Amino acid sequence: MRYVFGLIFLLSVLCSEAKQMRINILDELNTRKMSFSPQQCDYSMILNEDKIIAVKQQDVITLSYIGKSQVHIIKNGISVGTYKKIVFSSEDSLPSFKLSITLPKTKVAVYEDVLEVQAYDGELYLFNLVEMPHYIAGVLESEIGNVRYEELLKVQAVISRTYALKHIDRHKPEGFELCDKVHCQVYHGKSRFNPAIKPAVDSTGELIVVDESLQLIEAVFSANCGGQTTNSEDIWSKQRSYLRSVCDTFCITEKQAFWEKRIPKSQWLAYMSKKLNKPVSDPCLIHISDRKVLLPCYEISYKDLRGDFKLRSTFFDIDEDGDMIVLKGRGFGHGVGMCQEGSTRMAALGYHFTDIIKLYYTNVQVVDARDLNLE
Repeated sequence: MRYVFGLIFLLSVLCSEAKQMRINILDELNTRKMSFSPQQCDYSMILNEDKIIAVKQQDVITLSYIGKSQVHIIKNGISVGTYKKIVFSSEDSLPSFKLSITLPKTKVAVYEDVLEVQAYDGELYLFNLVEMPHYIAGVLESEIGNVRYEELLKVQAVISRTYALKHIDRHKPEGFELCDKVHCQVYHGKSRFNPAIKPAVDSTGELIVVDESLQLIEAVFSANCGGQTTNSEDIWSKQRSYLRSVCDTFCITEKQAFWEKRIPKSQWLAYMSKKLNKPVSDPCLIHISDRKVLLPCYEISYKDLRGDFKLRSTFFDIDEDGDMIVLKGRGFGHGVGMCQEGSTRMAALGYHFTDIIKLYYTNVQVVDARDLNLE
């Protein structure tokens, strides 16, 4: 029964044209002063939910935190007053606005749809209420930039949409749905520089990825898996049926497929001794053909080694060169789920976006949420 309720909620999110994601933006800047200006459209400025002031294309609105959870508003150099909550919205079909952070002076960005500003805790809190397609397009440009392969952009659109919906309530206790950082997905605002992104988002409509129980998957990915992805439980302890280790022959020729790190043998043995709480003289020289969880010689996890020595991945051989230990590694990142460089290579070779998704996620379906049978 919970599956049905989950899908009903999902449909309510996807099938409502007016649905907007509530994204907390630029929180790390501790904004105290900013300016707002419409881009090729008119806006309305709603003050404390009861007063409305028109904002034309040529207008510039300045907002400053002045204490006691109040914002001082200036329109074109003339004071409007002080308010606690300000919402900028537009009736235009494709509204967008420029947002300039002036204290501290750090950021100029363009966003779409609605901006909400609230004042508390000594700063201005900014929320972009953005329609799902606009949000996904912004995420794609922020995450993968100027990629032009159509099938890869479709893959990323479906994966990003799935990830967003899977974590739609991640920040609910804080009064918003998602943040704009890696914690959720990187989002720097409107997609403006890659014209291939919007068609890819539009062409994938409301496609999402679900597992065998029709539940949204954890659509995780890493930069390069080194030729073999990782089981989810080997990294995060929780097993996911669709996050299985798979062979990937597409990424091994890419730029992040191989790496090397040299460590003084004395440092390496001292680390082993401390980990095992006993003297160690064998550096555990090994050559592996597939991913391992623990060093064969000792009960030390590859995950710990990666973190403690700041390695690119948990997939590496251990060699010796004089008084140095040489780690010869493969891949970059945790290795779970989709391999970005492998999927890029597949797209370049002409693979369909659904085939790319199904290589990296086991026993999943790419479905249109509107076609799900809830009975």
